[in-house]
Amino acid sequence: MTGNADMFAIMKLTQGLVNADAADEFAMTARQALALGTIEGARSLGLGAVTGSLTPGKQADLILVDTGAPNLGVFTDPAQMLVAAAQPANVHTVLCGGRFLKRDGALVTLDPVEIAAAARAALAGVRARA
Repeated sequence: MTGNADMFAIMKLTQGLVNADAADEFAMTARQALALGTIEGARSLGLGAVTGSLTPGKQADLILVDTGAPNLGVFTDPAQMLVAAAQPANVHTVLCGGRFLKRDGALVTLDPVEIAAAARAALAGVRARA
């Protein structure tokens, strides 16, 4: 999954790989996979004291997922739903440090066209230097 920023897919893949390796479909629970994608991910980056969980004094990074979409139509366990079925398109709202980055399913502070152009320019620079 190199280059993939879809944390839902990464959590699902991680859970599947752990469970396959253990030959036990319950070796890693959805809640454990979700923790790897949140607090444990922050800790591994040295940011556990800053973000990764909703704790007083930490930066309030938060996503709201629209559970009304067909792929999330049968709501049972929230962790299982997020790991097994959620997709980036289901993210309704993103708040980072109190700033809205996505609202009503649309990016509000970033322009995807500009981001793609900047990424292409950066790649061209890397290739030119290589």
